[in-house]
Amino acid sequence: MAAPKNKPTFKLVYFRYLLEFLLMLVFNLILFVLPWTLTWRLGRGFGWIAYKLLTKRKSTVARNIRRAFPDLGESEIEALIRACYLHWGEGFISTLKLWMISQRKARSIVDAPGVDDYVLGSIASQEPILYFTGHFGSWEMAGRYVGGLGDGAASIYRIQKNPLVDWFLTKIREYHQLELVNSWSGIPAFEEALKRTYGLAVVGDQYKGRKGIQVDFFGIPSSTPRGAAILTYRANPKLVFLACTQHRGRYKIKIEEIEYERPQEMTEAWVHDLTQMLTSKLEQEIRKYPEQYFWFHRRWRDLDRRDRKAQSAS
Repeated sequence: MAAPKNKPTFKLVYFRYLLEFLLMLVFNLILFVLPWTLTWRLGRGFGWIAYKLLTKRKSTVARNIRRAFPDLGESEIEALIRACYLHWGEGFISTLKLWMISQRKARSIVDAPGVDDYVLGSIASQEPILYFTGHFGSWEMAGRYVGGLGDGAASIYRIQKNPLVDWFLTKIREYHQLELVNSWSGIPAFEEALKRTYGLAVVGDQYKGRKGIQVDFFGIPSSTPRGAAILTYRANPKLVFLACTQHRGRYKIKIEEIEYERPQEMTEAWVHDLTQMLTSKLEQEIRKYPEQYFWFHRRWRDLDRRDRKAQSAS
């Protein structure tokens, strides 16, 4: 019987996964012995190299920034792009390191006024907290910090393509009391994790396509995940907007409880209004630190497609 035609391809993919995993382990061992003060500086250096050499995503970053800040001049836009790369580099390298440091060290580099009392008080009163944040600042440090309070917390995450890397990152996060819930698990699984751990983080700002709900982001309509609003209606938790900003090796965590009224029936209008409120809170923080938003992803894909059609028609 003939062997499957895709077998050599599968072997090559698995070999690539294994190589990526081994390289990641070696890199993590190097970071493990490096002091924190060198780690974040190494990250900013890596970001500068990426800004100079890895320019594939630079056009996406520039396009997004021009849409969000139409009043900026070209020199200001270029300076902001460079700052985005430096921030991304620091965040990328520091994220690998922060899951290997002790809870004591993690707490020493984070300024989080009122967060401990709020979280621990909610756990003591058995009131679950749904944290809403975006791809802004250091959402990984936010999970690291909150997961270290009480008996831990949970976060929705997207499975990595490399199963070995996914296994490693999952284990190291769970070691520090952050339970990961696969984003494909569905609303019932998210609700169960929220009620069981008393804390679930939702990073709810990426383009969602037809399944999302249209809300304004920097004055531009964009398809946005509706999961935070649906979870809020189903579980009736405390709803908290969380922002964790990154400042050259140190971090600041800000939380704000969002007041809402739960209707008798969940309507599209209610989901829209709550999602818009959360998105607007995120926008307010991004305007303070625009270089800390992940402008690399295509937040306005519908607009991108329209622009490409207009260009091809002309």
